[in-house]
Amino acid sequence: MPDIEYIRAEIERMRIQVHRQRGEIRQLQRAGISTTSADALLDRMLNNIDGLCAERDRLKKEALAEVRRLAPREGWRYHHVQAIIVAIDQYAEAALGNREFFLNKPYGVGGGSKDNIP
Repeated sequence: MPDIEYIRAEIERMRIQVHRQRGEIRQLQRAGISTTSADALLDRMLNNIDGLCAERDRLKKEALAEVRRLAPREGWRYHHVQAIIVAIDQYAEAALGNREFFLNKPYGVGGGSKDNIP
């Protein structure tokens, strides 16, 4: 099963192909050549992108549900968990990122003592 990063890359790659295909269709139209088969190909490409977007959204929902399920088991307090869930929901609107980033991380502010070497 492909992961979300693969699906995102595939969506981006296919969007570039759609852009190129539209350019080729315009060239064919200017030349007076029938674009029926090119239009059909473009429709298939757009349907594939729609399917990949649906799969990406499904994976996002599963990842967020997993974080919500795991967070209380990590020993976090209720209010911390709620704040993290809100932050993840807001962040997920733009991009999911790595959900493991939010789990099992040591707390700390600023750099460590190794970072302050003159």
